[in-house]
Amino acid sequence: MAASDVVVSDPEQVLGPLFESGWSQHSSEAETPDAILQEMVKLGDRLGTRVAGRAGQLGEVVQPIVADEAHPRSLSARYGLGALPFHTELSHRPRPCRYLLLGCVDPGSPAAATMLLDWRRLGFAREELALLEEAPVLVRTGRRSFYSTILAPGGAFLRYDPGCLEPLDERGRKAIQLVEDRATRTPSYAHHWRRGDVLIIDNWRVLHGRSPSDNGSGRRLARILIDA
Repeated sequence: MAASDVVVSDPEQVLGPLFESGWSQHSSEAETPDAILQEMVKLGDRLGTRVAGRAGQLGEVVQPIVADEAHPRSLSARYGLGALPFHTELSHRPRPCRYLLLGCVDPGSPAAATMLLDWRRLGFAREELALLEEAPVLVRTGRRSFYSTILAPGGAFLRYDPGCLEPLDERGRKAIQLVEDRATRTPSYAHHWRRGDVLIIDNWRVLHGRSPSDNGSGRRLARILIDA
C-alpha cells in the first residue's frame, strides 16, 4: 500500500488517496518547522478545524523521548524510545480527532519509520465486532477519565491506545487483546521519512505507530490535529 505524492494546490490529489486508502502523502520543499506547519495548516483547513493536542497547542513539533521525560499517561512513558504500538490519536478524549497531519522537519539518524494500518483490514468477524462495540473499558485521562468501548457505535471509529485503555471485566480484556493480536500479525505500511514529507491520516480509520528510535537521533515531526 502506497499513496502518491500530492501537490498542495490540488485538493483532489490530496483528498482522493485519503478517502481511498485512509491516508495520503504530500512532498513539500519547505525546510523550517514554521514553513512546514504553514503548509500543513493549508492542507488541514480543507478537512476541518484544528484542535489542540495534549500540550494545548494547535500545532507542535514532537520527537522521541525517553520514558522518564514523557507525559505520565502517554505511550512514550510506557515504551520510551522503543517501538510505539499502533494506536488512535487522542483516544483519551471522548471524540478522537478525525485527521492527523504529520510533517517531517528532520527524519533523524538513524531514522524511525511511521507505521500505518487500516483497522478494517484486521479481519474482525461479526461476533468480534460486536465484542469491540459492547465490551466496556475505562479510558484513563486523570480526573476526566470515562467509560467507553473500543469500537464506536455503528463502527464510526476504533478507539485503541494501550497507554490509556483499561478493561473492566473479562470481555474488556478479550477486546483489548483481540486488537493487539490482530495489529501485531497484520502487515502494515512503513513510511520512511524525508525532510518535507507530510502525511495526512484518517485517524478514525488508520492506526499509526513508530519503529524504535535512538536517544538524540534528531527525529522531529510537526503535528496538527483536525476535527471534522
